[in-house]
Amino acid sequence: MNRRTRWLTRLLGPAVLAYFLLTTDLHRIAANLREVRWVPLALSLALYAGLVLTKAWRWRVLLKELGLATPTLREACTLFMIGQFAGGATPGQTGDFVRAWYLRERGAPLSAALFSILIDRLLDFFLLAILSLFGLVAFLDIFPAAARPAILVTTVGFAVVVAITVPALIARGPRRWLMTRLRGIAPKGVAERLERWQDGLDTLEGRPALALTLLLATVAATTVVMVRIWLLYRALDVVIPIPLLVSASALISILQTLPVSVAGVGVRDVVLVAVLTHHGYAPERALALSALFLLLTVEQMLIGFFVSMKHPLGADGAALAEAAGEGP
Repeated sequence: MNRRTRWLTRLLGPAVLAYFLLTTDLHRIAANLREVRWVPLALSLALYAGLVLTKAWRWRVLLKELGLATPTLREACTLFMIGQFAGGATPGQTGDFVRAWYLRERGAPLSAALFSILIDRLLDFFLLAILSLFGLVAFLDIFPAAARPAILVTTVGFAVVVAITVPALIARGPRRWLMTRLRGIAPKGVAERLERWQDGLDTLEGRPALALTLLLATVAATTVVMVRIWLLYRALDVVIPIPLLVSASALISILQTLPVSVAGVGVRDVVLVAVLTHHGYAPERALALSALFLLLTVEQMLIGFFVSMKHPLGADGAALAEAAGEGP
């Protein structure tokens, strides 16, 4: 896929949003936004701190298991917020991997740092995939008939891949088996790099205690996310069954990782319009709710931007630790 095609693909989401805006009453969208209840909205924005703390703590657990120098919780929060900024500005949130380069400045092997972020991301997807599957079983009929096959294939396929990949990467035996097979078919230079990676990742064993810790941390982080989203619904006085809210939110999180949009624009709107119109709400209410979703993304990007300005990539690796209160 050439560069032009990739950019055209990323415009699919904005094109969908443009269609919705052209076929709905913009004044009614604005009227819905003017009626927002500020207390639930403010609480949703404030809970970003809880999301940062839970996910930064989980990432520290992974880094420790990989034998890397573990940043303090404050440092990990700093790097997580920087990753949120970079991720929000890129399709599929790929910019989040910038955290690995910050760790490399602190002396960590880049391969292990990248691997920690990959597992960190996949843990979220693991739980979201399960939640979205439950939603599809119960609520697939709310989506337009023409869109159901694509949604079904994407969600089920994603869930199967994640369900197989996460345990295989965390457990040392399956991971070594997989990387050995890849080395057998890869070019010599790539095979040598995979061998170095394999040796560097051997400290991660996938012990039951570790798996339980990571699962509990993931459940805690996902709970914070779902409470924030529930508060957005309450801010607009939208009431739908909690299972539908959770599964729809999980489905949005999965679909917006596809390289068809930026910050979930368009993808999020399709799901929310389908869900809310099925429960008797006008499309304008769904689009107003989508704007509040976007506000959460803007919040994390703004905070991450200012944090990244204070801690630019390329600065002395000790500077971040000193700024976080650790000092040399």
